[in-house]
Amino acid sequence: MTRALALLAALELLLSGAATAGERSMVLIVGNNAPVDSDLDTLRFADDDAFRYERFFRLVADEVTVLARADQDSAGLYPDASAAPPTRDNVVAELDEISARAVEAADGGDAVTVFFIFTGHGNYAAEGGGYLHLEDGKLTTRDLFYHLIRHSGSFRLVLLVDACNAGFLVKSRGETDDRRPAGPTGLELEQFTNVALILSSSSTGEVREWGRYLSGIFSHQVRSGLSGAADVDGNGTITFPELASFVDSANQGVKNPSLRLTPYIRPPLADPAMPVIAFSQTRFSRFVSMKFDRPARVTLLDSDLVRYADFNLKAGFSVKVALPGGRDYFVSVDDRLEYVVPAGAEGTVDLGAIEPRQASSLASRGIDDYYVRSLFSTPFGPDVAAEYLASRYGPGLTFTRTFVRPWYENGWGWAAVGAGAVLLGVGAALEGLAVSESDAAQATPWGDERAAHNDRIDTYNTLGIASLVAGGGAVAFGTALFLLDRPVEHVRIVPDLGPGFSLLPLPGGAAVEGRF
Repeated sequence: MTRALALLAALELLLSGAATAGERSMVLIVGNNAPVDSDLDTLRFADDDAFRYERFFRLVADEVTVLARADQDSAGLYPDASAAPPTRDNVVAELDEISARAVEAADGGDAVTVFFIFTGHGNYAAEGGGYLHLEDGKLTTRDLFYHLIRHSGSFRLVLLVDACNAGFLVKSRGETDDRRPAGPTGLELEQFTNVALILSSSSTGEVREWGRYLSGIFSHQVRSGLSGAADVDGNGTITFPELASFVDSANQGVKNPSLRLTPYIRPPLADPAMPVIAFSQTRFSRFVSMKFDRPARVTLLDSDLVRYADFNLKAGFSVKVALPGGRDYFVSVDDRLEYVVPAGAEGTVDLGAIEPRQASSLASRGIDDYYVRSLFSTPFGPDVAAEYLASRYGPGLTFTRTFVRPWYENGWGWAAVGAGAVLLGVGAALEGLAVSESDAAQATPWGDERAAHNDRIDTYNTLGIASLVAGGGAVAFGTALFLLDRPVEHVRIVPDLGPGFSLLPLPGGAAVEGRF
């Protein structure tokens, strides 16, 4: 009887443990307008992006921490935002905290996902790595490694960075030309297979914010896709390939290369099918579904006229967009018709069941004609996503990293030093022969033999001195190569998503598979 009770108690303990284990997500958001480097302008909307990410992820994650200082305009738009300033001490402390909590939860049996989201300035450091600008200092790749990334063996980590030069997280500066780089980066993210990347830039380059969005352009596109517009197969989840294809579609109309974003978006290599968002695991209680019989450019704005999402739908393509509660939302279609989704609506609202009205002029601050014409000009749908994923997505994940190899791997240096050593040896041997001939000349009593020895002494001395000079020069040249000419190796990195990984399941059972 006692043994039976003990077994029942053990079973109850196991079942209670299984009941408490599950999915858990944690988010740390950092937004900073102010640059550390004096040659950069202060941003306007990095703080807005931080608070808008917070509003979204409050309905997605179990815990959300924000480090951002609201400017006067942002404080008015986000009166409920509560955040500590984005100082280096605060950021490092929160990275340590979220890493420790994630490891503890994972050790308890939870499947943990951590999001680190940054909006602000980014730049490359002198040694070739990079850093993000905080209010009073820099957050470097080494900081991210030691305080966050190195712990990711226990949990899945999503790095979402909207900053200039965000590509420093995957590659060092100078990898695309033959000039000597300043130095290697010590962080090779492909070695951390639980890390996923959503980067606004895949290389050295600028990203932009836009007054019309009151946001960074990339962050607005990401949030638009994650709200549901990127759900190509309509299964209620947004995968990394789906988000990548949505962002690519949003930027296709921007032909000016200095203005077009080149994002880098890939899933964790250990779990390529991992969704960025699964709406079944969120707390959204209100959705709006829409489908049009023609291509339609759609803008969603909240009751403060802050843009929530933008997208351009293919004719016949249906999407369901998640909306936070507590406020009205305006759905503007082609700047002609406007639908109001009331704050009290619950469940899924069909846009076709709402009576439209003529569109008003909403959120017109800072309109730039080029972006108005270009962004979201390509209608998004399954065929657009499939074409992108089958042709450009895979090659876009491949990049080249530059390594500066150690001085002792300089083959030309060793060749010069080796040749110098041989010449010095030959010179020393010739000088030795000259000494032997001198001894022989002094020992012989015959004048003609002494003259012959003296001729050979002159020859050996001439050749020996020439060999010693040439050998010394070769050794000096080789030493200079060791010191000044560091060998450079360009390594092509191809993220391995696994054989036959289906990038995009499409309606009807078809799929686009990765071929890279």
